[in-house]
Amino acid sequence: MNRRKLLLPSLLAVASIFPALSANADTLNKSVIALEDTTKTASNDHGVMLNAKDATEPRQVEIGLPMSYTAVSVDGLPAVYYYWPNTTSNHWRGEQLLARQGLQNIATTAIKFGEIGYGVDSYMERGGEKFKGKLKYQTNTFGAQNFDLNLSGKLAKKTYFTLSTYQNFDPGSMNLKFTNYIDRAQFYTAGLTHLFNDDRGRFSVFYKYNETHPLTALANYAPFTYDGDGKVSELKNFRMGRDSYLPVDGMMQYRDVKTGKLVTDNLYDIIKTRTHEATALLDYDLGNNLSLAVKGKFSHSKGHSGDQLTMGFYEDADATYADNGDAFHGTIQRRLSQINAFCVKDAMLVAELQKKTASHDWAFGINELYSNIDYARSTTQYYHEVAPNPRKLIYNGAEYANLNGSTEYDKGFENKLAAYVNDTWRVSRNFRMGYGARVELFNLGVDYIGDKRFGDFHIGANYTDAEGNKKTVGITHHTNTGLNYAVSVSPTYNITHNFGLTGEINFLRQYRHLEAYSGISLPYYNNRPFILGRAGIFFNSSFVNLVSAFTYARRTNDYSRLTVMSENPNEDPVMVGASSGIETMGWTTDAMFTPFKGFTFHAMVTLQSPKYTGYKFEAFNKTYDFSGKTVTKQSKLIVELDPNYTYDRFNIWASFRYYGKQYANVGNSVYFNGRWETFAGASYKASKMLTFNVNVVNFLNQRGAQGTIPGSELITDGSQYAGTIMAGNYIRPFTVEFGAKLNF
Repeated sequence: MNRRKLLLPSLLAVASIFPALSANADTLNKSVIALEDTTKTASNDHGVMLNAKDATEPRQVEIGLPMSYTAVSVDGLPAVYYYWPNTTSNHWRGEQLLARQGLQNIATTAIKFGEIGYGVDSYMERGGEKFKGKLKYQTNTFGAQNFDLNLSGKLAKKTYFTLSTYQNFDPGSMNLKFTNYIDRAQFYTAGLTHLFNDDRGRFSVFYKYNETHPLTALANYAPFTYDGDGKVSELKNFRMGRDSYLPVDGMMQYRDVKTGKLVTDNLYDIIKTRTHEATALLDYDLGNNLSLAVKGKFSHSKGHSGDQLTMGFYEDADATYADNGDAFHGTIQRRLSQINAFCVKDAMLVAELQKKTASHDWAFGINELYSNIDYARSTTQYYHEVAPNPRKLIYNGAEYANLNGSTEYDKGFENKLAAYVNDTWRVSRNFRMGYGARVELFNLGVDYIGDKRFGDFHIGANYTDAEGNKKTVGITHHTNTGLNYAVSVSPTYNITHNFGLTGEINFLRQYRHLEAYSGISLPYYNNRPFILGRAGIFFNSSFVNLVSAFTYARRTNDYSRLTVMSENPNEDPVMVGASSGIETMGWTTDAMFTPFKGFTFHAMVTLQSPKYTGYKFEAFNKTYDFSGKTVTKQSKLIVELDPNYTYDRFNIWASFRYYGKQYANVGNSVYFNGRWETFAGASYKASKMLTFNVNVVNFLNQRGAQGTIPGSELITDGSQYAGTIMAGNYIRPFTVEFGAKLNF
């Protein structure tokens, strides 16, 4: 099952981010008793918005486990209940609507929302006494245009407004023939805020409408020659990242798994999502350093997402062009189209009571999080030539084949009712203890399809099973109830004023989301336990803030689905379920240097060993066991270097990330050598209102593959593929971005 997997380094101490109130209500939470804290450790945001694969989403910060997504919150509410099938980028972008954003630490993400890993915390503009405008324009060397505007100010006495629009016109780095844009997004937001009871209370309402056409995932494929030693070479007729590997006409045919109807349409028109979102926020100062926040949101998203997996090649093969019937002889690319239809309704209510004292920062909260999902994936196998903007081929008498041979379906709801407590206890000047706990009642009801997939599969289709029995594809209902939990403890102790010990341990359990039920059987396990921990030292001075820590991460009871290919190229791909677990031990050193005024240099080095503790599945009458293999897409060595210099009105920065050798399949027979991901930028503040900037993506101009190679799971000897053509994902090509921001 191909999800948008993101990247991951360390379990470092990052300051917790709690909801803050605007200047309009700065009397709220104002009287916090100050106490010198000598236990603070190095922290940074890890360049969370610098994503080398997709510019529309935050990157995944490493925690030693492969993660599905980065949890994003907006004013204390999750941007989405869950990232699948309704992705975060359909709701959230780093737009001017946001007053601020930052990195949320692992413990806060676990205790407040029951999710795993670092999160992104963001807050919307609410307006103030003075009118304020923020206009940002961005373009790049490939012709992308981004317009981003926020207006806010006073509407009436104690009443304020905010208005925003975000418009993205991104053609991508390749020349798509069937559409102008690889990402077309339009967001519109309107909000009102009212202060009451002598500014002790603040109430806000927002409405947001979004429409997106996200084709980035579909277009992020390229053919290449695998050299057999971790290197890849570009084909003579194909530039990775510059040429499109989507069909030249952009047309796709699929059979709707719910209705059985045959649909033919353009991929740009298919891949579209419309979202309506309403939010209400209440903040109230109860006095005596006690505050209450109550937040609610309802969203409705409907549309399609998709992917176009590369599934191997037929070499020296004969076919005919589908558009004109001319003969073709050569290498044929086999693709698997995935068209995901969904309708997602999320309803969320969060209430939190905060109490601040000289020694404690208490937070007591409840969550009521609900999601109703109607999801169906229709799949189609098709063929095309190996060329830029390839033409589709008729092979073995068919342009499209094995319709819905690996389809997915689930329809139902999830509900999480949770209570949590979180505290930072300053025991003394030298000792600080962060701790928290979350208890969550989880309920799920789902309709799924337990019938084995076959060509032209859909609900209501008739078939004959292996025993010769006549059957009809139908729906099975399943319910599940359980208790999720999260516990976090993070002590920090100063041995001297600026040197000490730091640690953290997080225990979590998560019952499986609806996505686990969209295959042909129930998941092997109802829930997954997680352990994330670290222990090390820190040192702070005017020259350097440093943390060096041993890290440990473990996740068990994994269940996933993947589409695998037989060694016999004439057999169709099949969908299988795999059980697994993952364990990672490592060491991370994270330092922020400030050698002189205006200059900072962040450096981080991670050594880790991520292993499968069990990875088994059956396919084509054979059992495969990959226990002990290195986890795919995970590096044993990760290095981050981030210099930043500011002088007067000028700022210049860079970000270098090195990811060591990564395996592209679970058998570890195919791998990619280490690579650098590089970003840089400079800005000039021309006046108090106007700033110009230029940014560069991949300024080392590295070209190569990353991620996994779809269809390679059963390759046991990668050396035999040296010199052969493969296909997979690639990193963003060299790109220069130019922009200006006007504050008025």
